[in-house]
Amino acid sequence: MIGGRRPRARLLLVAAALLAGCVPVPAADGPRDTASVPALMSPSAIPASAGTPTVRAASPERMGRRVTVRVRSLGCGRIGTASAVAVGRRLLVTNRHVVAGADSIELNYWDGSRARARPRTVAVADDLALVEVSRRLPAVARVAPGDAAEGAELFVVGFPNGGQQTIAHGELIEYAPLERHPDASPVMRLSAPIAPGNSGGPVLDSSGAVIGVVFGIETATGHGLAVPASAVLELLEQRDAGGPVPSCP
Repeated sequence: MIGGRRPRARLLLVAAALLAGCVPVPAADGPRDTASVPALMSPSAIPASAGTPTVRAASPERMGRRVTVRVRSLGCGRIGTASAVAVGRRLLVTNRHVVAGADSIELNYWDGSRARARPRTVAVADDLALVEVSRRLPAVARVAPGDAAEGAELFVVGFPNGGQQTIAHGELIEYAPLERHPDASPVMRLSAPIAPGNSGGPVLDSSGAVIGVVFGIETATGHGLAVPASAVLELLEQRDAGGPVPSCP
């Protein structure tokens, strides 16, 4: 967290988490491939393993394209699409609400390859989750060592409405606490436009480092909301203290 950072305003209304494109699962004539999510695996040391290359790109746009993954989850009688960001060769960060109650999680990488995933652990207070993948990720993002300053330029990467990847430009308006969630990290208010499907996608700074993870929209203003980098690092560093994956909401 940045020294001296002070949340200046309180969020009055926060929209429901952005599990995009949720639709009822259609009836099927035969069985579907929806194997139950395996039990959580015991955590190991953080984040990417030694020798794992970190993408170094000329622009945050190029970085965003390579490290952001489309997520499709099936569970709780619905299908949802969202986003995630690679933080290890077989590890993604997304939102806790994205994996809640998921029986099956499918991924699309930037290079066109596909993989399956399973939740590993979730943050106790923040809307974050770690997800393990069945196939090595083609690129890994760098998480910023501290939270960005208010007014900083930023780029939001994701798959709004489950469509093509987009990159939206904006700035960090301010940090603010969440009402009724006193243990959660102060969240980032973003000027960049976001939509359902951006949930779990990264917020990048001008160097391409991850400074946040999108999770919702403030209903009063329409501003996007994101969990800051400090919370992402805390989840990576304290995996043993993570909570169980929630069931259907």
